[in-house]
Amino acid sequence: MASVHTKLNLGPCIHRLSCVVVIAVLLSTSTRTSAFFGVWGPDLEGPWCANRPPGQDCCTGRDDLCAVPILGTECYCDVFCNKTAYDCCPDYSSHCLGFRRPVTTPRPTTLPPPRTTREYLRRCYNDGRAYEVGDVITDNCKKCTCEEYPVPTRRYEWRCTDDVCLVRPELIEAINDGPYTWKASNYSQLWGLTLDQGARYRLGTFKLPENVLKMTALRVLQEPLPESFDGRDRWRGKLSPITDQGNCGSSWAHSTTAVASDRLNIETDAINTNRLSVQHLLSCNTNGQLGCNGGHLDRAWWYIRKRGLVNEDCYPFVPGQPNEPGVCLLSNSNKSVECPSGVKTKGEKRLRSTPPYRIQPLEREIMKEIIDNGPVQATIHVREDFFVYKRGVYRYTDIVRKRNEPEEYLKSGFHSVRIIGWGVERTAQGDIVKYWICANSWGRDWGEDGYFRILRGSDESSIESFVIGVWGWIEGDVDQKGPLAQRRKRKLNGESETGSVEKLRRKRKRRHNLNKIDSFKDDDFTTGRKYRYFKPKNRKKKAKLSKKGKKYRLFKAKSS
Repeated sequence: MASVHTKLNLGPCIHRLSCVVVIAVLLSTSTRTSAFFGVWGPDLEGPWCANRPPGQDCCTGRDDLCAVPILGTECYCDVFCNKTAYDCCPDYSSHCLGFRRPVTTPRPTTLPPPRTTREYLRRCYNDGRAYEVGDVITDNCKKCTCEEYPVPTRRYEWRCTDDVCLVRPELIEAINDGPYTWKASNYSQLWGLTLDQGARYRLGTFKLPENVLKMTALRVLQEPLPESFDGRDRWRGKLSPITDQGNCGSSWAHSTTAVASDRLNIETDAINTNRLSVQHLLSCNTNGQLGCNGGHLDRAWWYIRKRGLVNEDCYPFVPGQPNEPGVCLLSNSNKSVECPSGVKTKGEKRLRSTPPYRIQPLEREIMKEIIDNGPVQATIHVREDFFVYKRGVYRYTDIVRKRNEPEEYLKSGFHSVRIIGWGVERTAQGDIVKYWICANSWGRDWGEDGYFRILRGSDESSIESFVIGVWGWIEGDVDQKGPLAQRRKRKLNGESETGSVEKLRRKRKRRHNLNKIDSFKDDDFTTGRKYRYFKPKNRKKKAKLSKKGKKYRLFKAKSS
C-alpha cells in the first residue's frame, strides 16, 4: 500500500524553515511515523544521507548545503538537524548516529513546536558553540565575524581577515617534512601575532646606514683555531644570560648591552658580574632612537661611550609595549643618582666603552676575535621562517617562493644578536655543516634554550657582513679598574688568561728593526741587494736630524 507521502506534491521550499513546516505536516498526516528519532515508514527509510558522497554524508556543524531532495522539499544530514530533529533525513539517526530502528510498532506522536526564525537560522558555529550575527572570534592572528549571506540561499558563515600569521602550522609542517638542517616549532608567545607585527615587535634593529657600513675593519693575526669553541664553557659564569625582549623591538639595546657586559666581565676576571642595564639604554638613549620601535647600533654605542650605563640591579628591564619605551628615570650627568630599584650607586661608577671596532667579514677573522676577546655583536637579516626555529643549523628555506604563495607571506627585517662560538655538525649522509653559536633575546623557551645555530662561512642571512667588537672601561671604581688594567697589560705582553707567556712576535734586538721597508732601488732586484731606510738609533742624532727634516741613513741589507 502506498504511503500518503507519495501522493503529495509540495513543490520546493523557500528556505530551511519552510522545510521544517513541510516535514511536520508530513509527520502529522502519516500513519508510518513515530517519535523523536522515531520510526519511519518503509517507503521513507531511505537511503537518503547514505546516498551522499563519502565524507559528505554526515556533516559537522550547521551546513544548509548538506541536504537531500525528498518529496519535493529537502531533508538534512548535518549535526544541527539532530538538535531539532524536525528536518533530518529519515536515515540520519541510523546512518550518522548509529541508532538502530526500533522493533516496536510505529505509532504517531505530537512533535514539539518549531523554533522561531531567529533561534533557528541566525547562527554561526565554531567548536560546537553557536554565535549570533555580528559576533567576533579570533583564530590565531585572524579575526572572524559571523555574517549573513542571503543569496543564493540564506546562510550564516564566518568572514575572516586576510592577515598573514607569524606562526603558520603549514609552514612548520613543510619545514619539518623537508630536507633541511633544522626543525621548526610552534611558540605560544608568538601565537596570535601577524607577520608584520612579528617583524616590528620581535626585531628592532634598523638597517645600518652607508657611513657605518664603510667603517674600516680591523685585521687580526691568524693562527691555528680549534674546530669548535663555545664561550659558555670558556667563560663560565661571565657571559650575560638570555633575555626576553617581549613584544618590544629592542634587539639593538639587548645585544649591545650584552656584548659590552660580556667583554667587561671577561676583562675584569668576572669581578664585574652585573650586566649593563638594558632599560637604561632603552629609555634614556632617545636621540634618533625609537625605543620599542627600533634603534640604531651606532647611536647605542655612542651613548654607552659618552654617557655610560648603570647595571641591571640598579635599573632592571621591564618589557614595554610598542611605542612605550618607558620614561628615563636617570639623568645623563655623572652625579650621584638614586636607582629606580632603590639600590644606591654613584654616577661615576657607570660603565662605559671605547668606540666599537669592526671585524673583517671573514670566517677566520671573526673566530679569532671571539676566542681572543669575547663575544661579538652581529646583525642578521631575519625572514619569515626564522621565527619558528626550534633546533639544528638554521638556513633560509625560501618555502614561500617554492610553494608559489603570495608576496604577502614574505617579510624581513634586521635583528642584532651575539656570536659566542662555533662548531661543526656531521649529518647522517656524512656531510659536514659548519655553524655559529648565537645568543638571541627571545627568552629561553625559544630555540635551543634561547640560543640558535646558523650556517657559518657563507654569510647566511648576512650574519658575517657586519660584526662589531668593543673594549670596556671603568671610571671611579678602583676595585674594578685595577684588574682591568692588569689584564690589558698581560694581553699587550702576549700572556694568555692562565698567565703563561705566549709571545706573539719574536723580541727584536734593536727597536729600529720594527720599521717597515720603505723602498727598494730598481737595479737592486737584478743584483740581489736590498736597501732599507732606518731611523738613527742615537737619540741625539735623531734630535738633530729632526730639526733638518727627518733624514734617514741608508743601510745595505744582506742578499736574500
